[in-house]
Amino acid sequence: MMNEVARLGHARIVLIEDDPESREALQMLLEEEGADVVAVADAEEGAETAIRLMPDAVICDIDLPMMDGFYLIQRLRDYEIRGNLPPSVAIALTGHNGDEYRLRSIGEGFQHFMTKPAHPDELVTLIHNSLNSRVLS
Repeated sequence: MMNEVARLGHARIVLIEDDPESREALQMLLEEEGADVVAVADAEEGAETAIRLMPDAVICDIDLPMMDGFYLIQRLRDYEIRGNLPPSVAIALTGHNGDEYRLRSIGEGFQHFMTKPAHPDELVTLIHNSLNSRVLS
């Protein structure tokens, strides 16, 4: 069932996920909700893309080949701080559901943490609410 209202209307989102099927499924989900999505497969490209586009939100898998999601968020937060830029909403996705991953994700600069597989409606609601509160602050 398609929503009458696209909840992510034109939000610019960078998605970093190395698994092609997950990446495609998440991109389709977000685009159906109205978002403009740039999807990439690794943290290096993800960091460069996020820094170039300064998206509204970044959704990043923690477990990536070579550089992990923590590398990406450190690069992005460092750039935002030096440029005195408003922080992108950043959501960590991980296959691990242990507390240490959640705590480290938040400590490194992700505002939100979600265990994979991410429930589509929960993810969209989280992004929607995060972007709305970001606009107000």
